[in-house]
Amino acid sequence: MAKDKALIVDLTEPGKSIQVLPQAPILSSQKAWDDIFLAHYRHPANESPEHYLIQHTLLITDTNARFQVEQRLDGKLKKYPHGLGHLDLFPANLSHWAAWDRETEFSIVAICPKFFEKVALENIKGDRVELIPQFSIVDPTIGHIAQALKAEVEAGCATGSLYGESLATALVMRLIQNYSACKPQIFANSNGLTKYQLNQVIDYINTHLDQNISLTDIAKVATISQSHFARLFKQSMGITPHQYLIQQRIERAKKLLHNPHISIADIAFQCGFANQTHLTKRFRQLIGITPKAYQKEC
Repeated sequence: MAKDKALIVDLTEPGKSIQVLPQAPILSSQKAWDDIFLAHYRHPANESPEHYLIQHTLLITDTNARFQVEQRLDGKLKKYPHGLGHLDLFPANLSHWAAWDRETEFSIVAICPKFFEKVALENIKGDRVELIPQFSIVDPTIGHIAQALKAEVEAGCATGSLYGESLATALVMRLIQNYSACKPQIFANSNGLTKYQLNQVIDYINTHLDQNISLTDIAKVATISQSHFARLFKQSMGITPHQYLIQQRIERAKKLLHNPHISIADIAFQCGFANQTHLTKRFRQLIGITPKAYQKEC
């Protein structure tokens, strides 16, 4: 089918997925992040019309799902059993048709092509990367990233921009390294951030703990690219930027909990947590007790 006659679908736009899928998603990130999108679906047997997806798209099946599928991608037909956590990769702007034979459950992760190209240019030598379609493959790393994104959406994206952006960068690097037409040459790692860069970044994070800090914002402070920053920060600190941010927010919460006149809800707000529940969850994970119990011990 000619592209001008087929549907062109942007899965990140509310309501657009029903152009090719029978029902709206039961869970969606709804533009929580700029460069990556996740939606979770439960669908009966169905056949989609011919369409083009404008994002690079991963379909990750539920670990309990089992079904038969037919996929026609760029004119090539595939028939295979699917499910059990296996995944498909559909590069952007290829003609696509699909049919499956029973009710099933799956997640879709859509990646903005411009973001993909940006990460590629920052991290590899040579020409632009061309992704190769994949059908019913097993990739635990991608599965874990998708599960982390899904859990974050289920929690209301309470962690903020930094977490989703970091996962998006890691996912793109995984796709580049494992599913591109030519094996890319990755730029060699350095020894981490300079002392000056690290001091500037740490000062910025501690000054803005109560705000929704993005990976882009912190990378600008270090005057390097987003994807390089995430890698170099971990080399310097031994943990990811997101893990460091959570640790510092918890340290601020511990100090504020010594003041019995500040409510735990207010402390959560002052430390950059979405709400008291989010603070309590993270506090228990790192400290082993709830903020309320900690306050009683002060």
